[in-house]
Amino acid sequence: MQIQMIAKEFSITPSLRSYLDRRLETGFSSVNVKIREIAIRLRDLNGPRGGCDMMCQISVSIPGGPEVIVKEVQENMYTAIDLAVKRAAYRVTQILNRQRVAMRGLLKSAVKQQSVKRLVLPSDPSHASAPES
Repeated sequence: MQIQMIAKEFSITPSLRSYLDRRLETGFSSVNVKIREIAIRLRDLNGPRGGCDMMCQISVSIPGGPEVIVKEVQENMYTAIDLAVKRAAYRVTQILNRQRVAMRGLLKSAVKQQSVKRLVLPSDPSHASAPES
């Protein structure tokens, strides 16, 4: 899993970076093997004016699935990160569970078709009737 961090209008402090790494590790721990890339964009929308303006946007690339994009805006960057990671991890888990259920359905239908073929085809070719002329 590759992690890409981009910050605009402010710098990522070492404490913010380690916090973000910890949150990503715990949030995506159950599905991190199936994730190709995570892109995090952090931004101060209003700059020095203040207000509810800290944005965390997380984009998650899943092989064979849609890209999950979650955006969270809060007064505090740590809160924005917490909520965005939580929502993104939940959404990724839902998508992967749907993929898993779909694969089970495909496997069951393939096994069912194989068993039907076994019932239809004769086990010994010598018992097959010769075509009539």
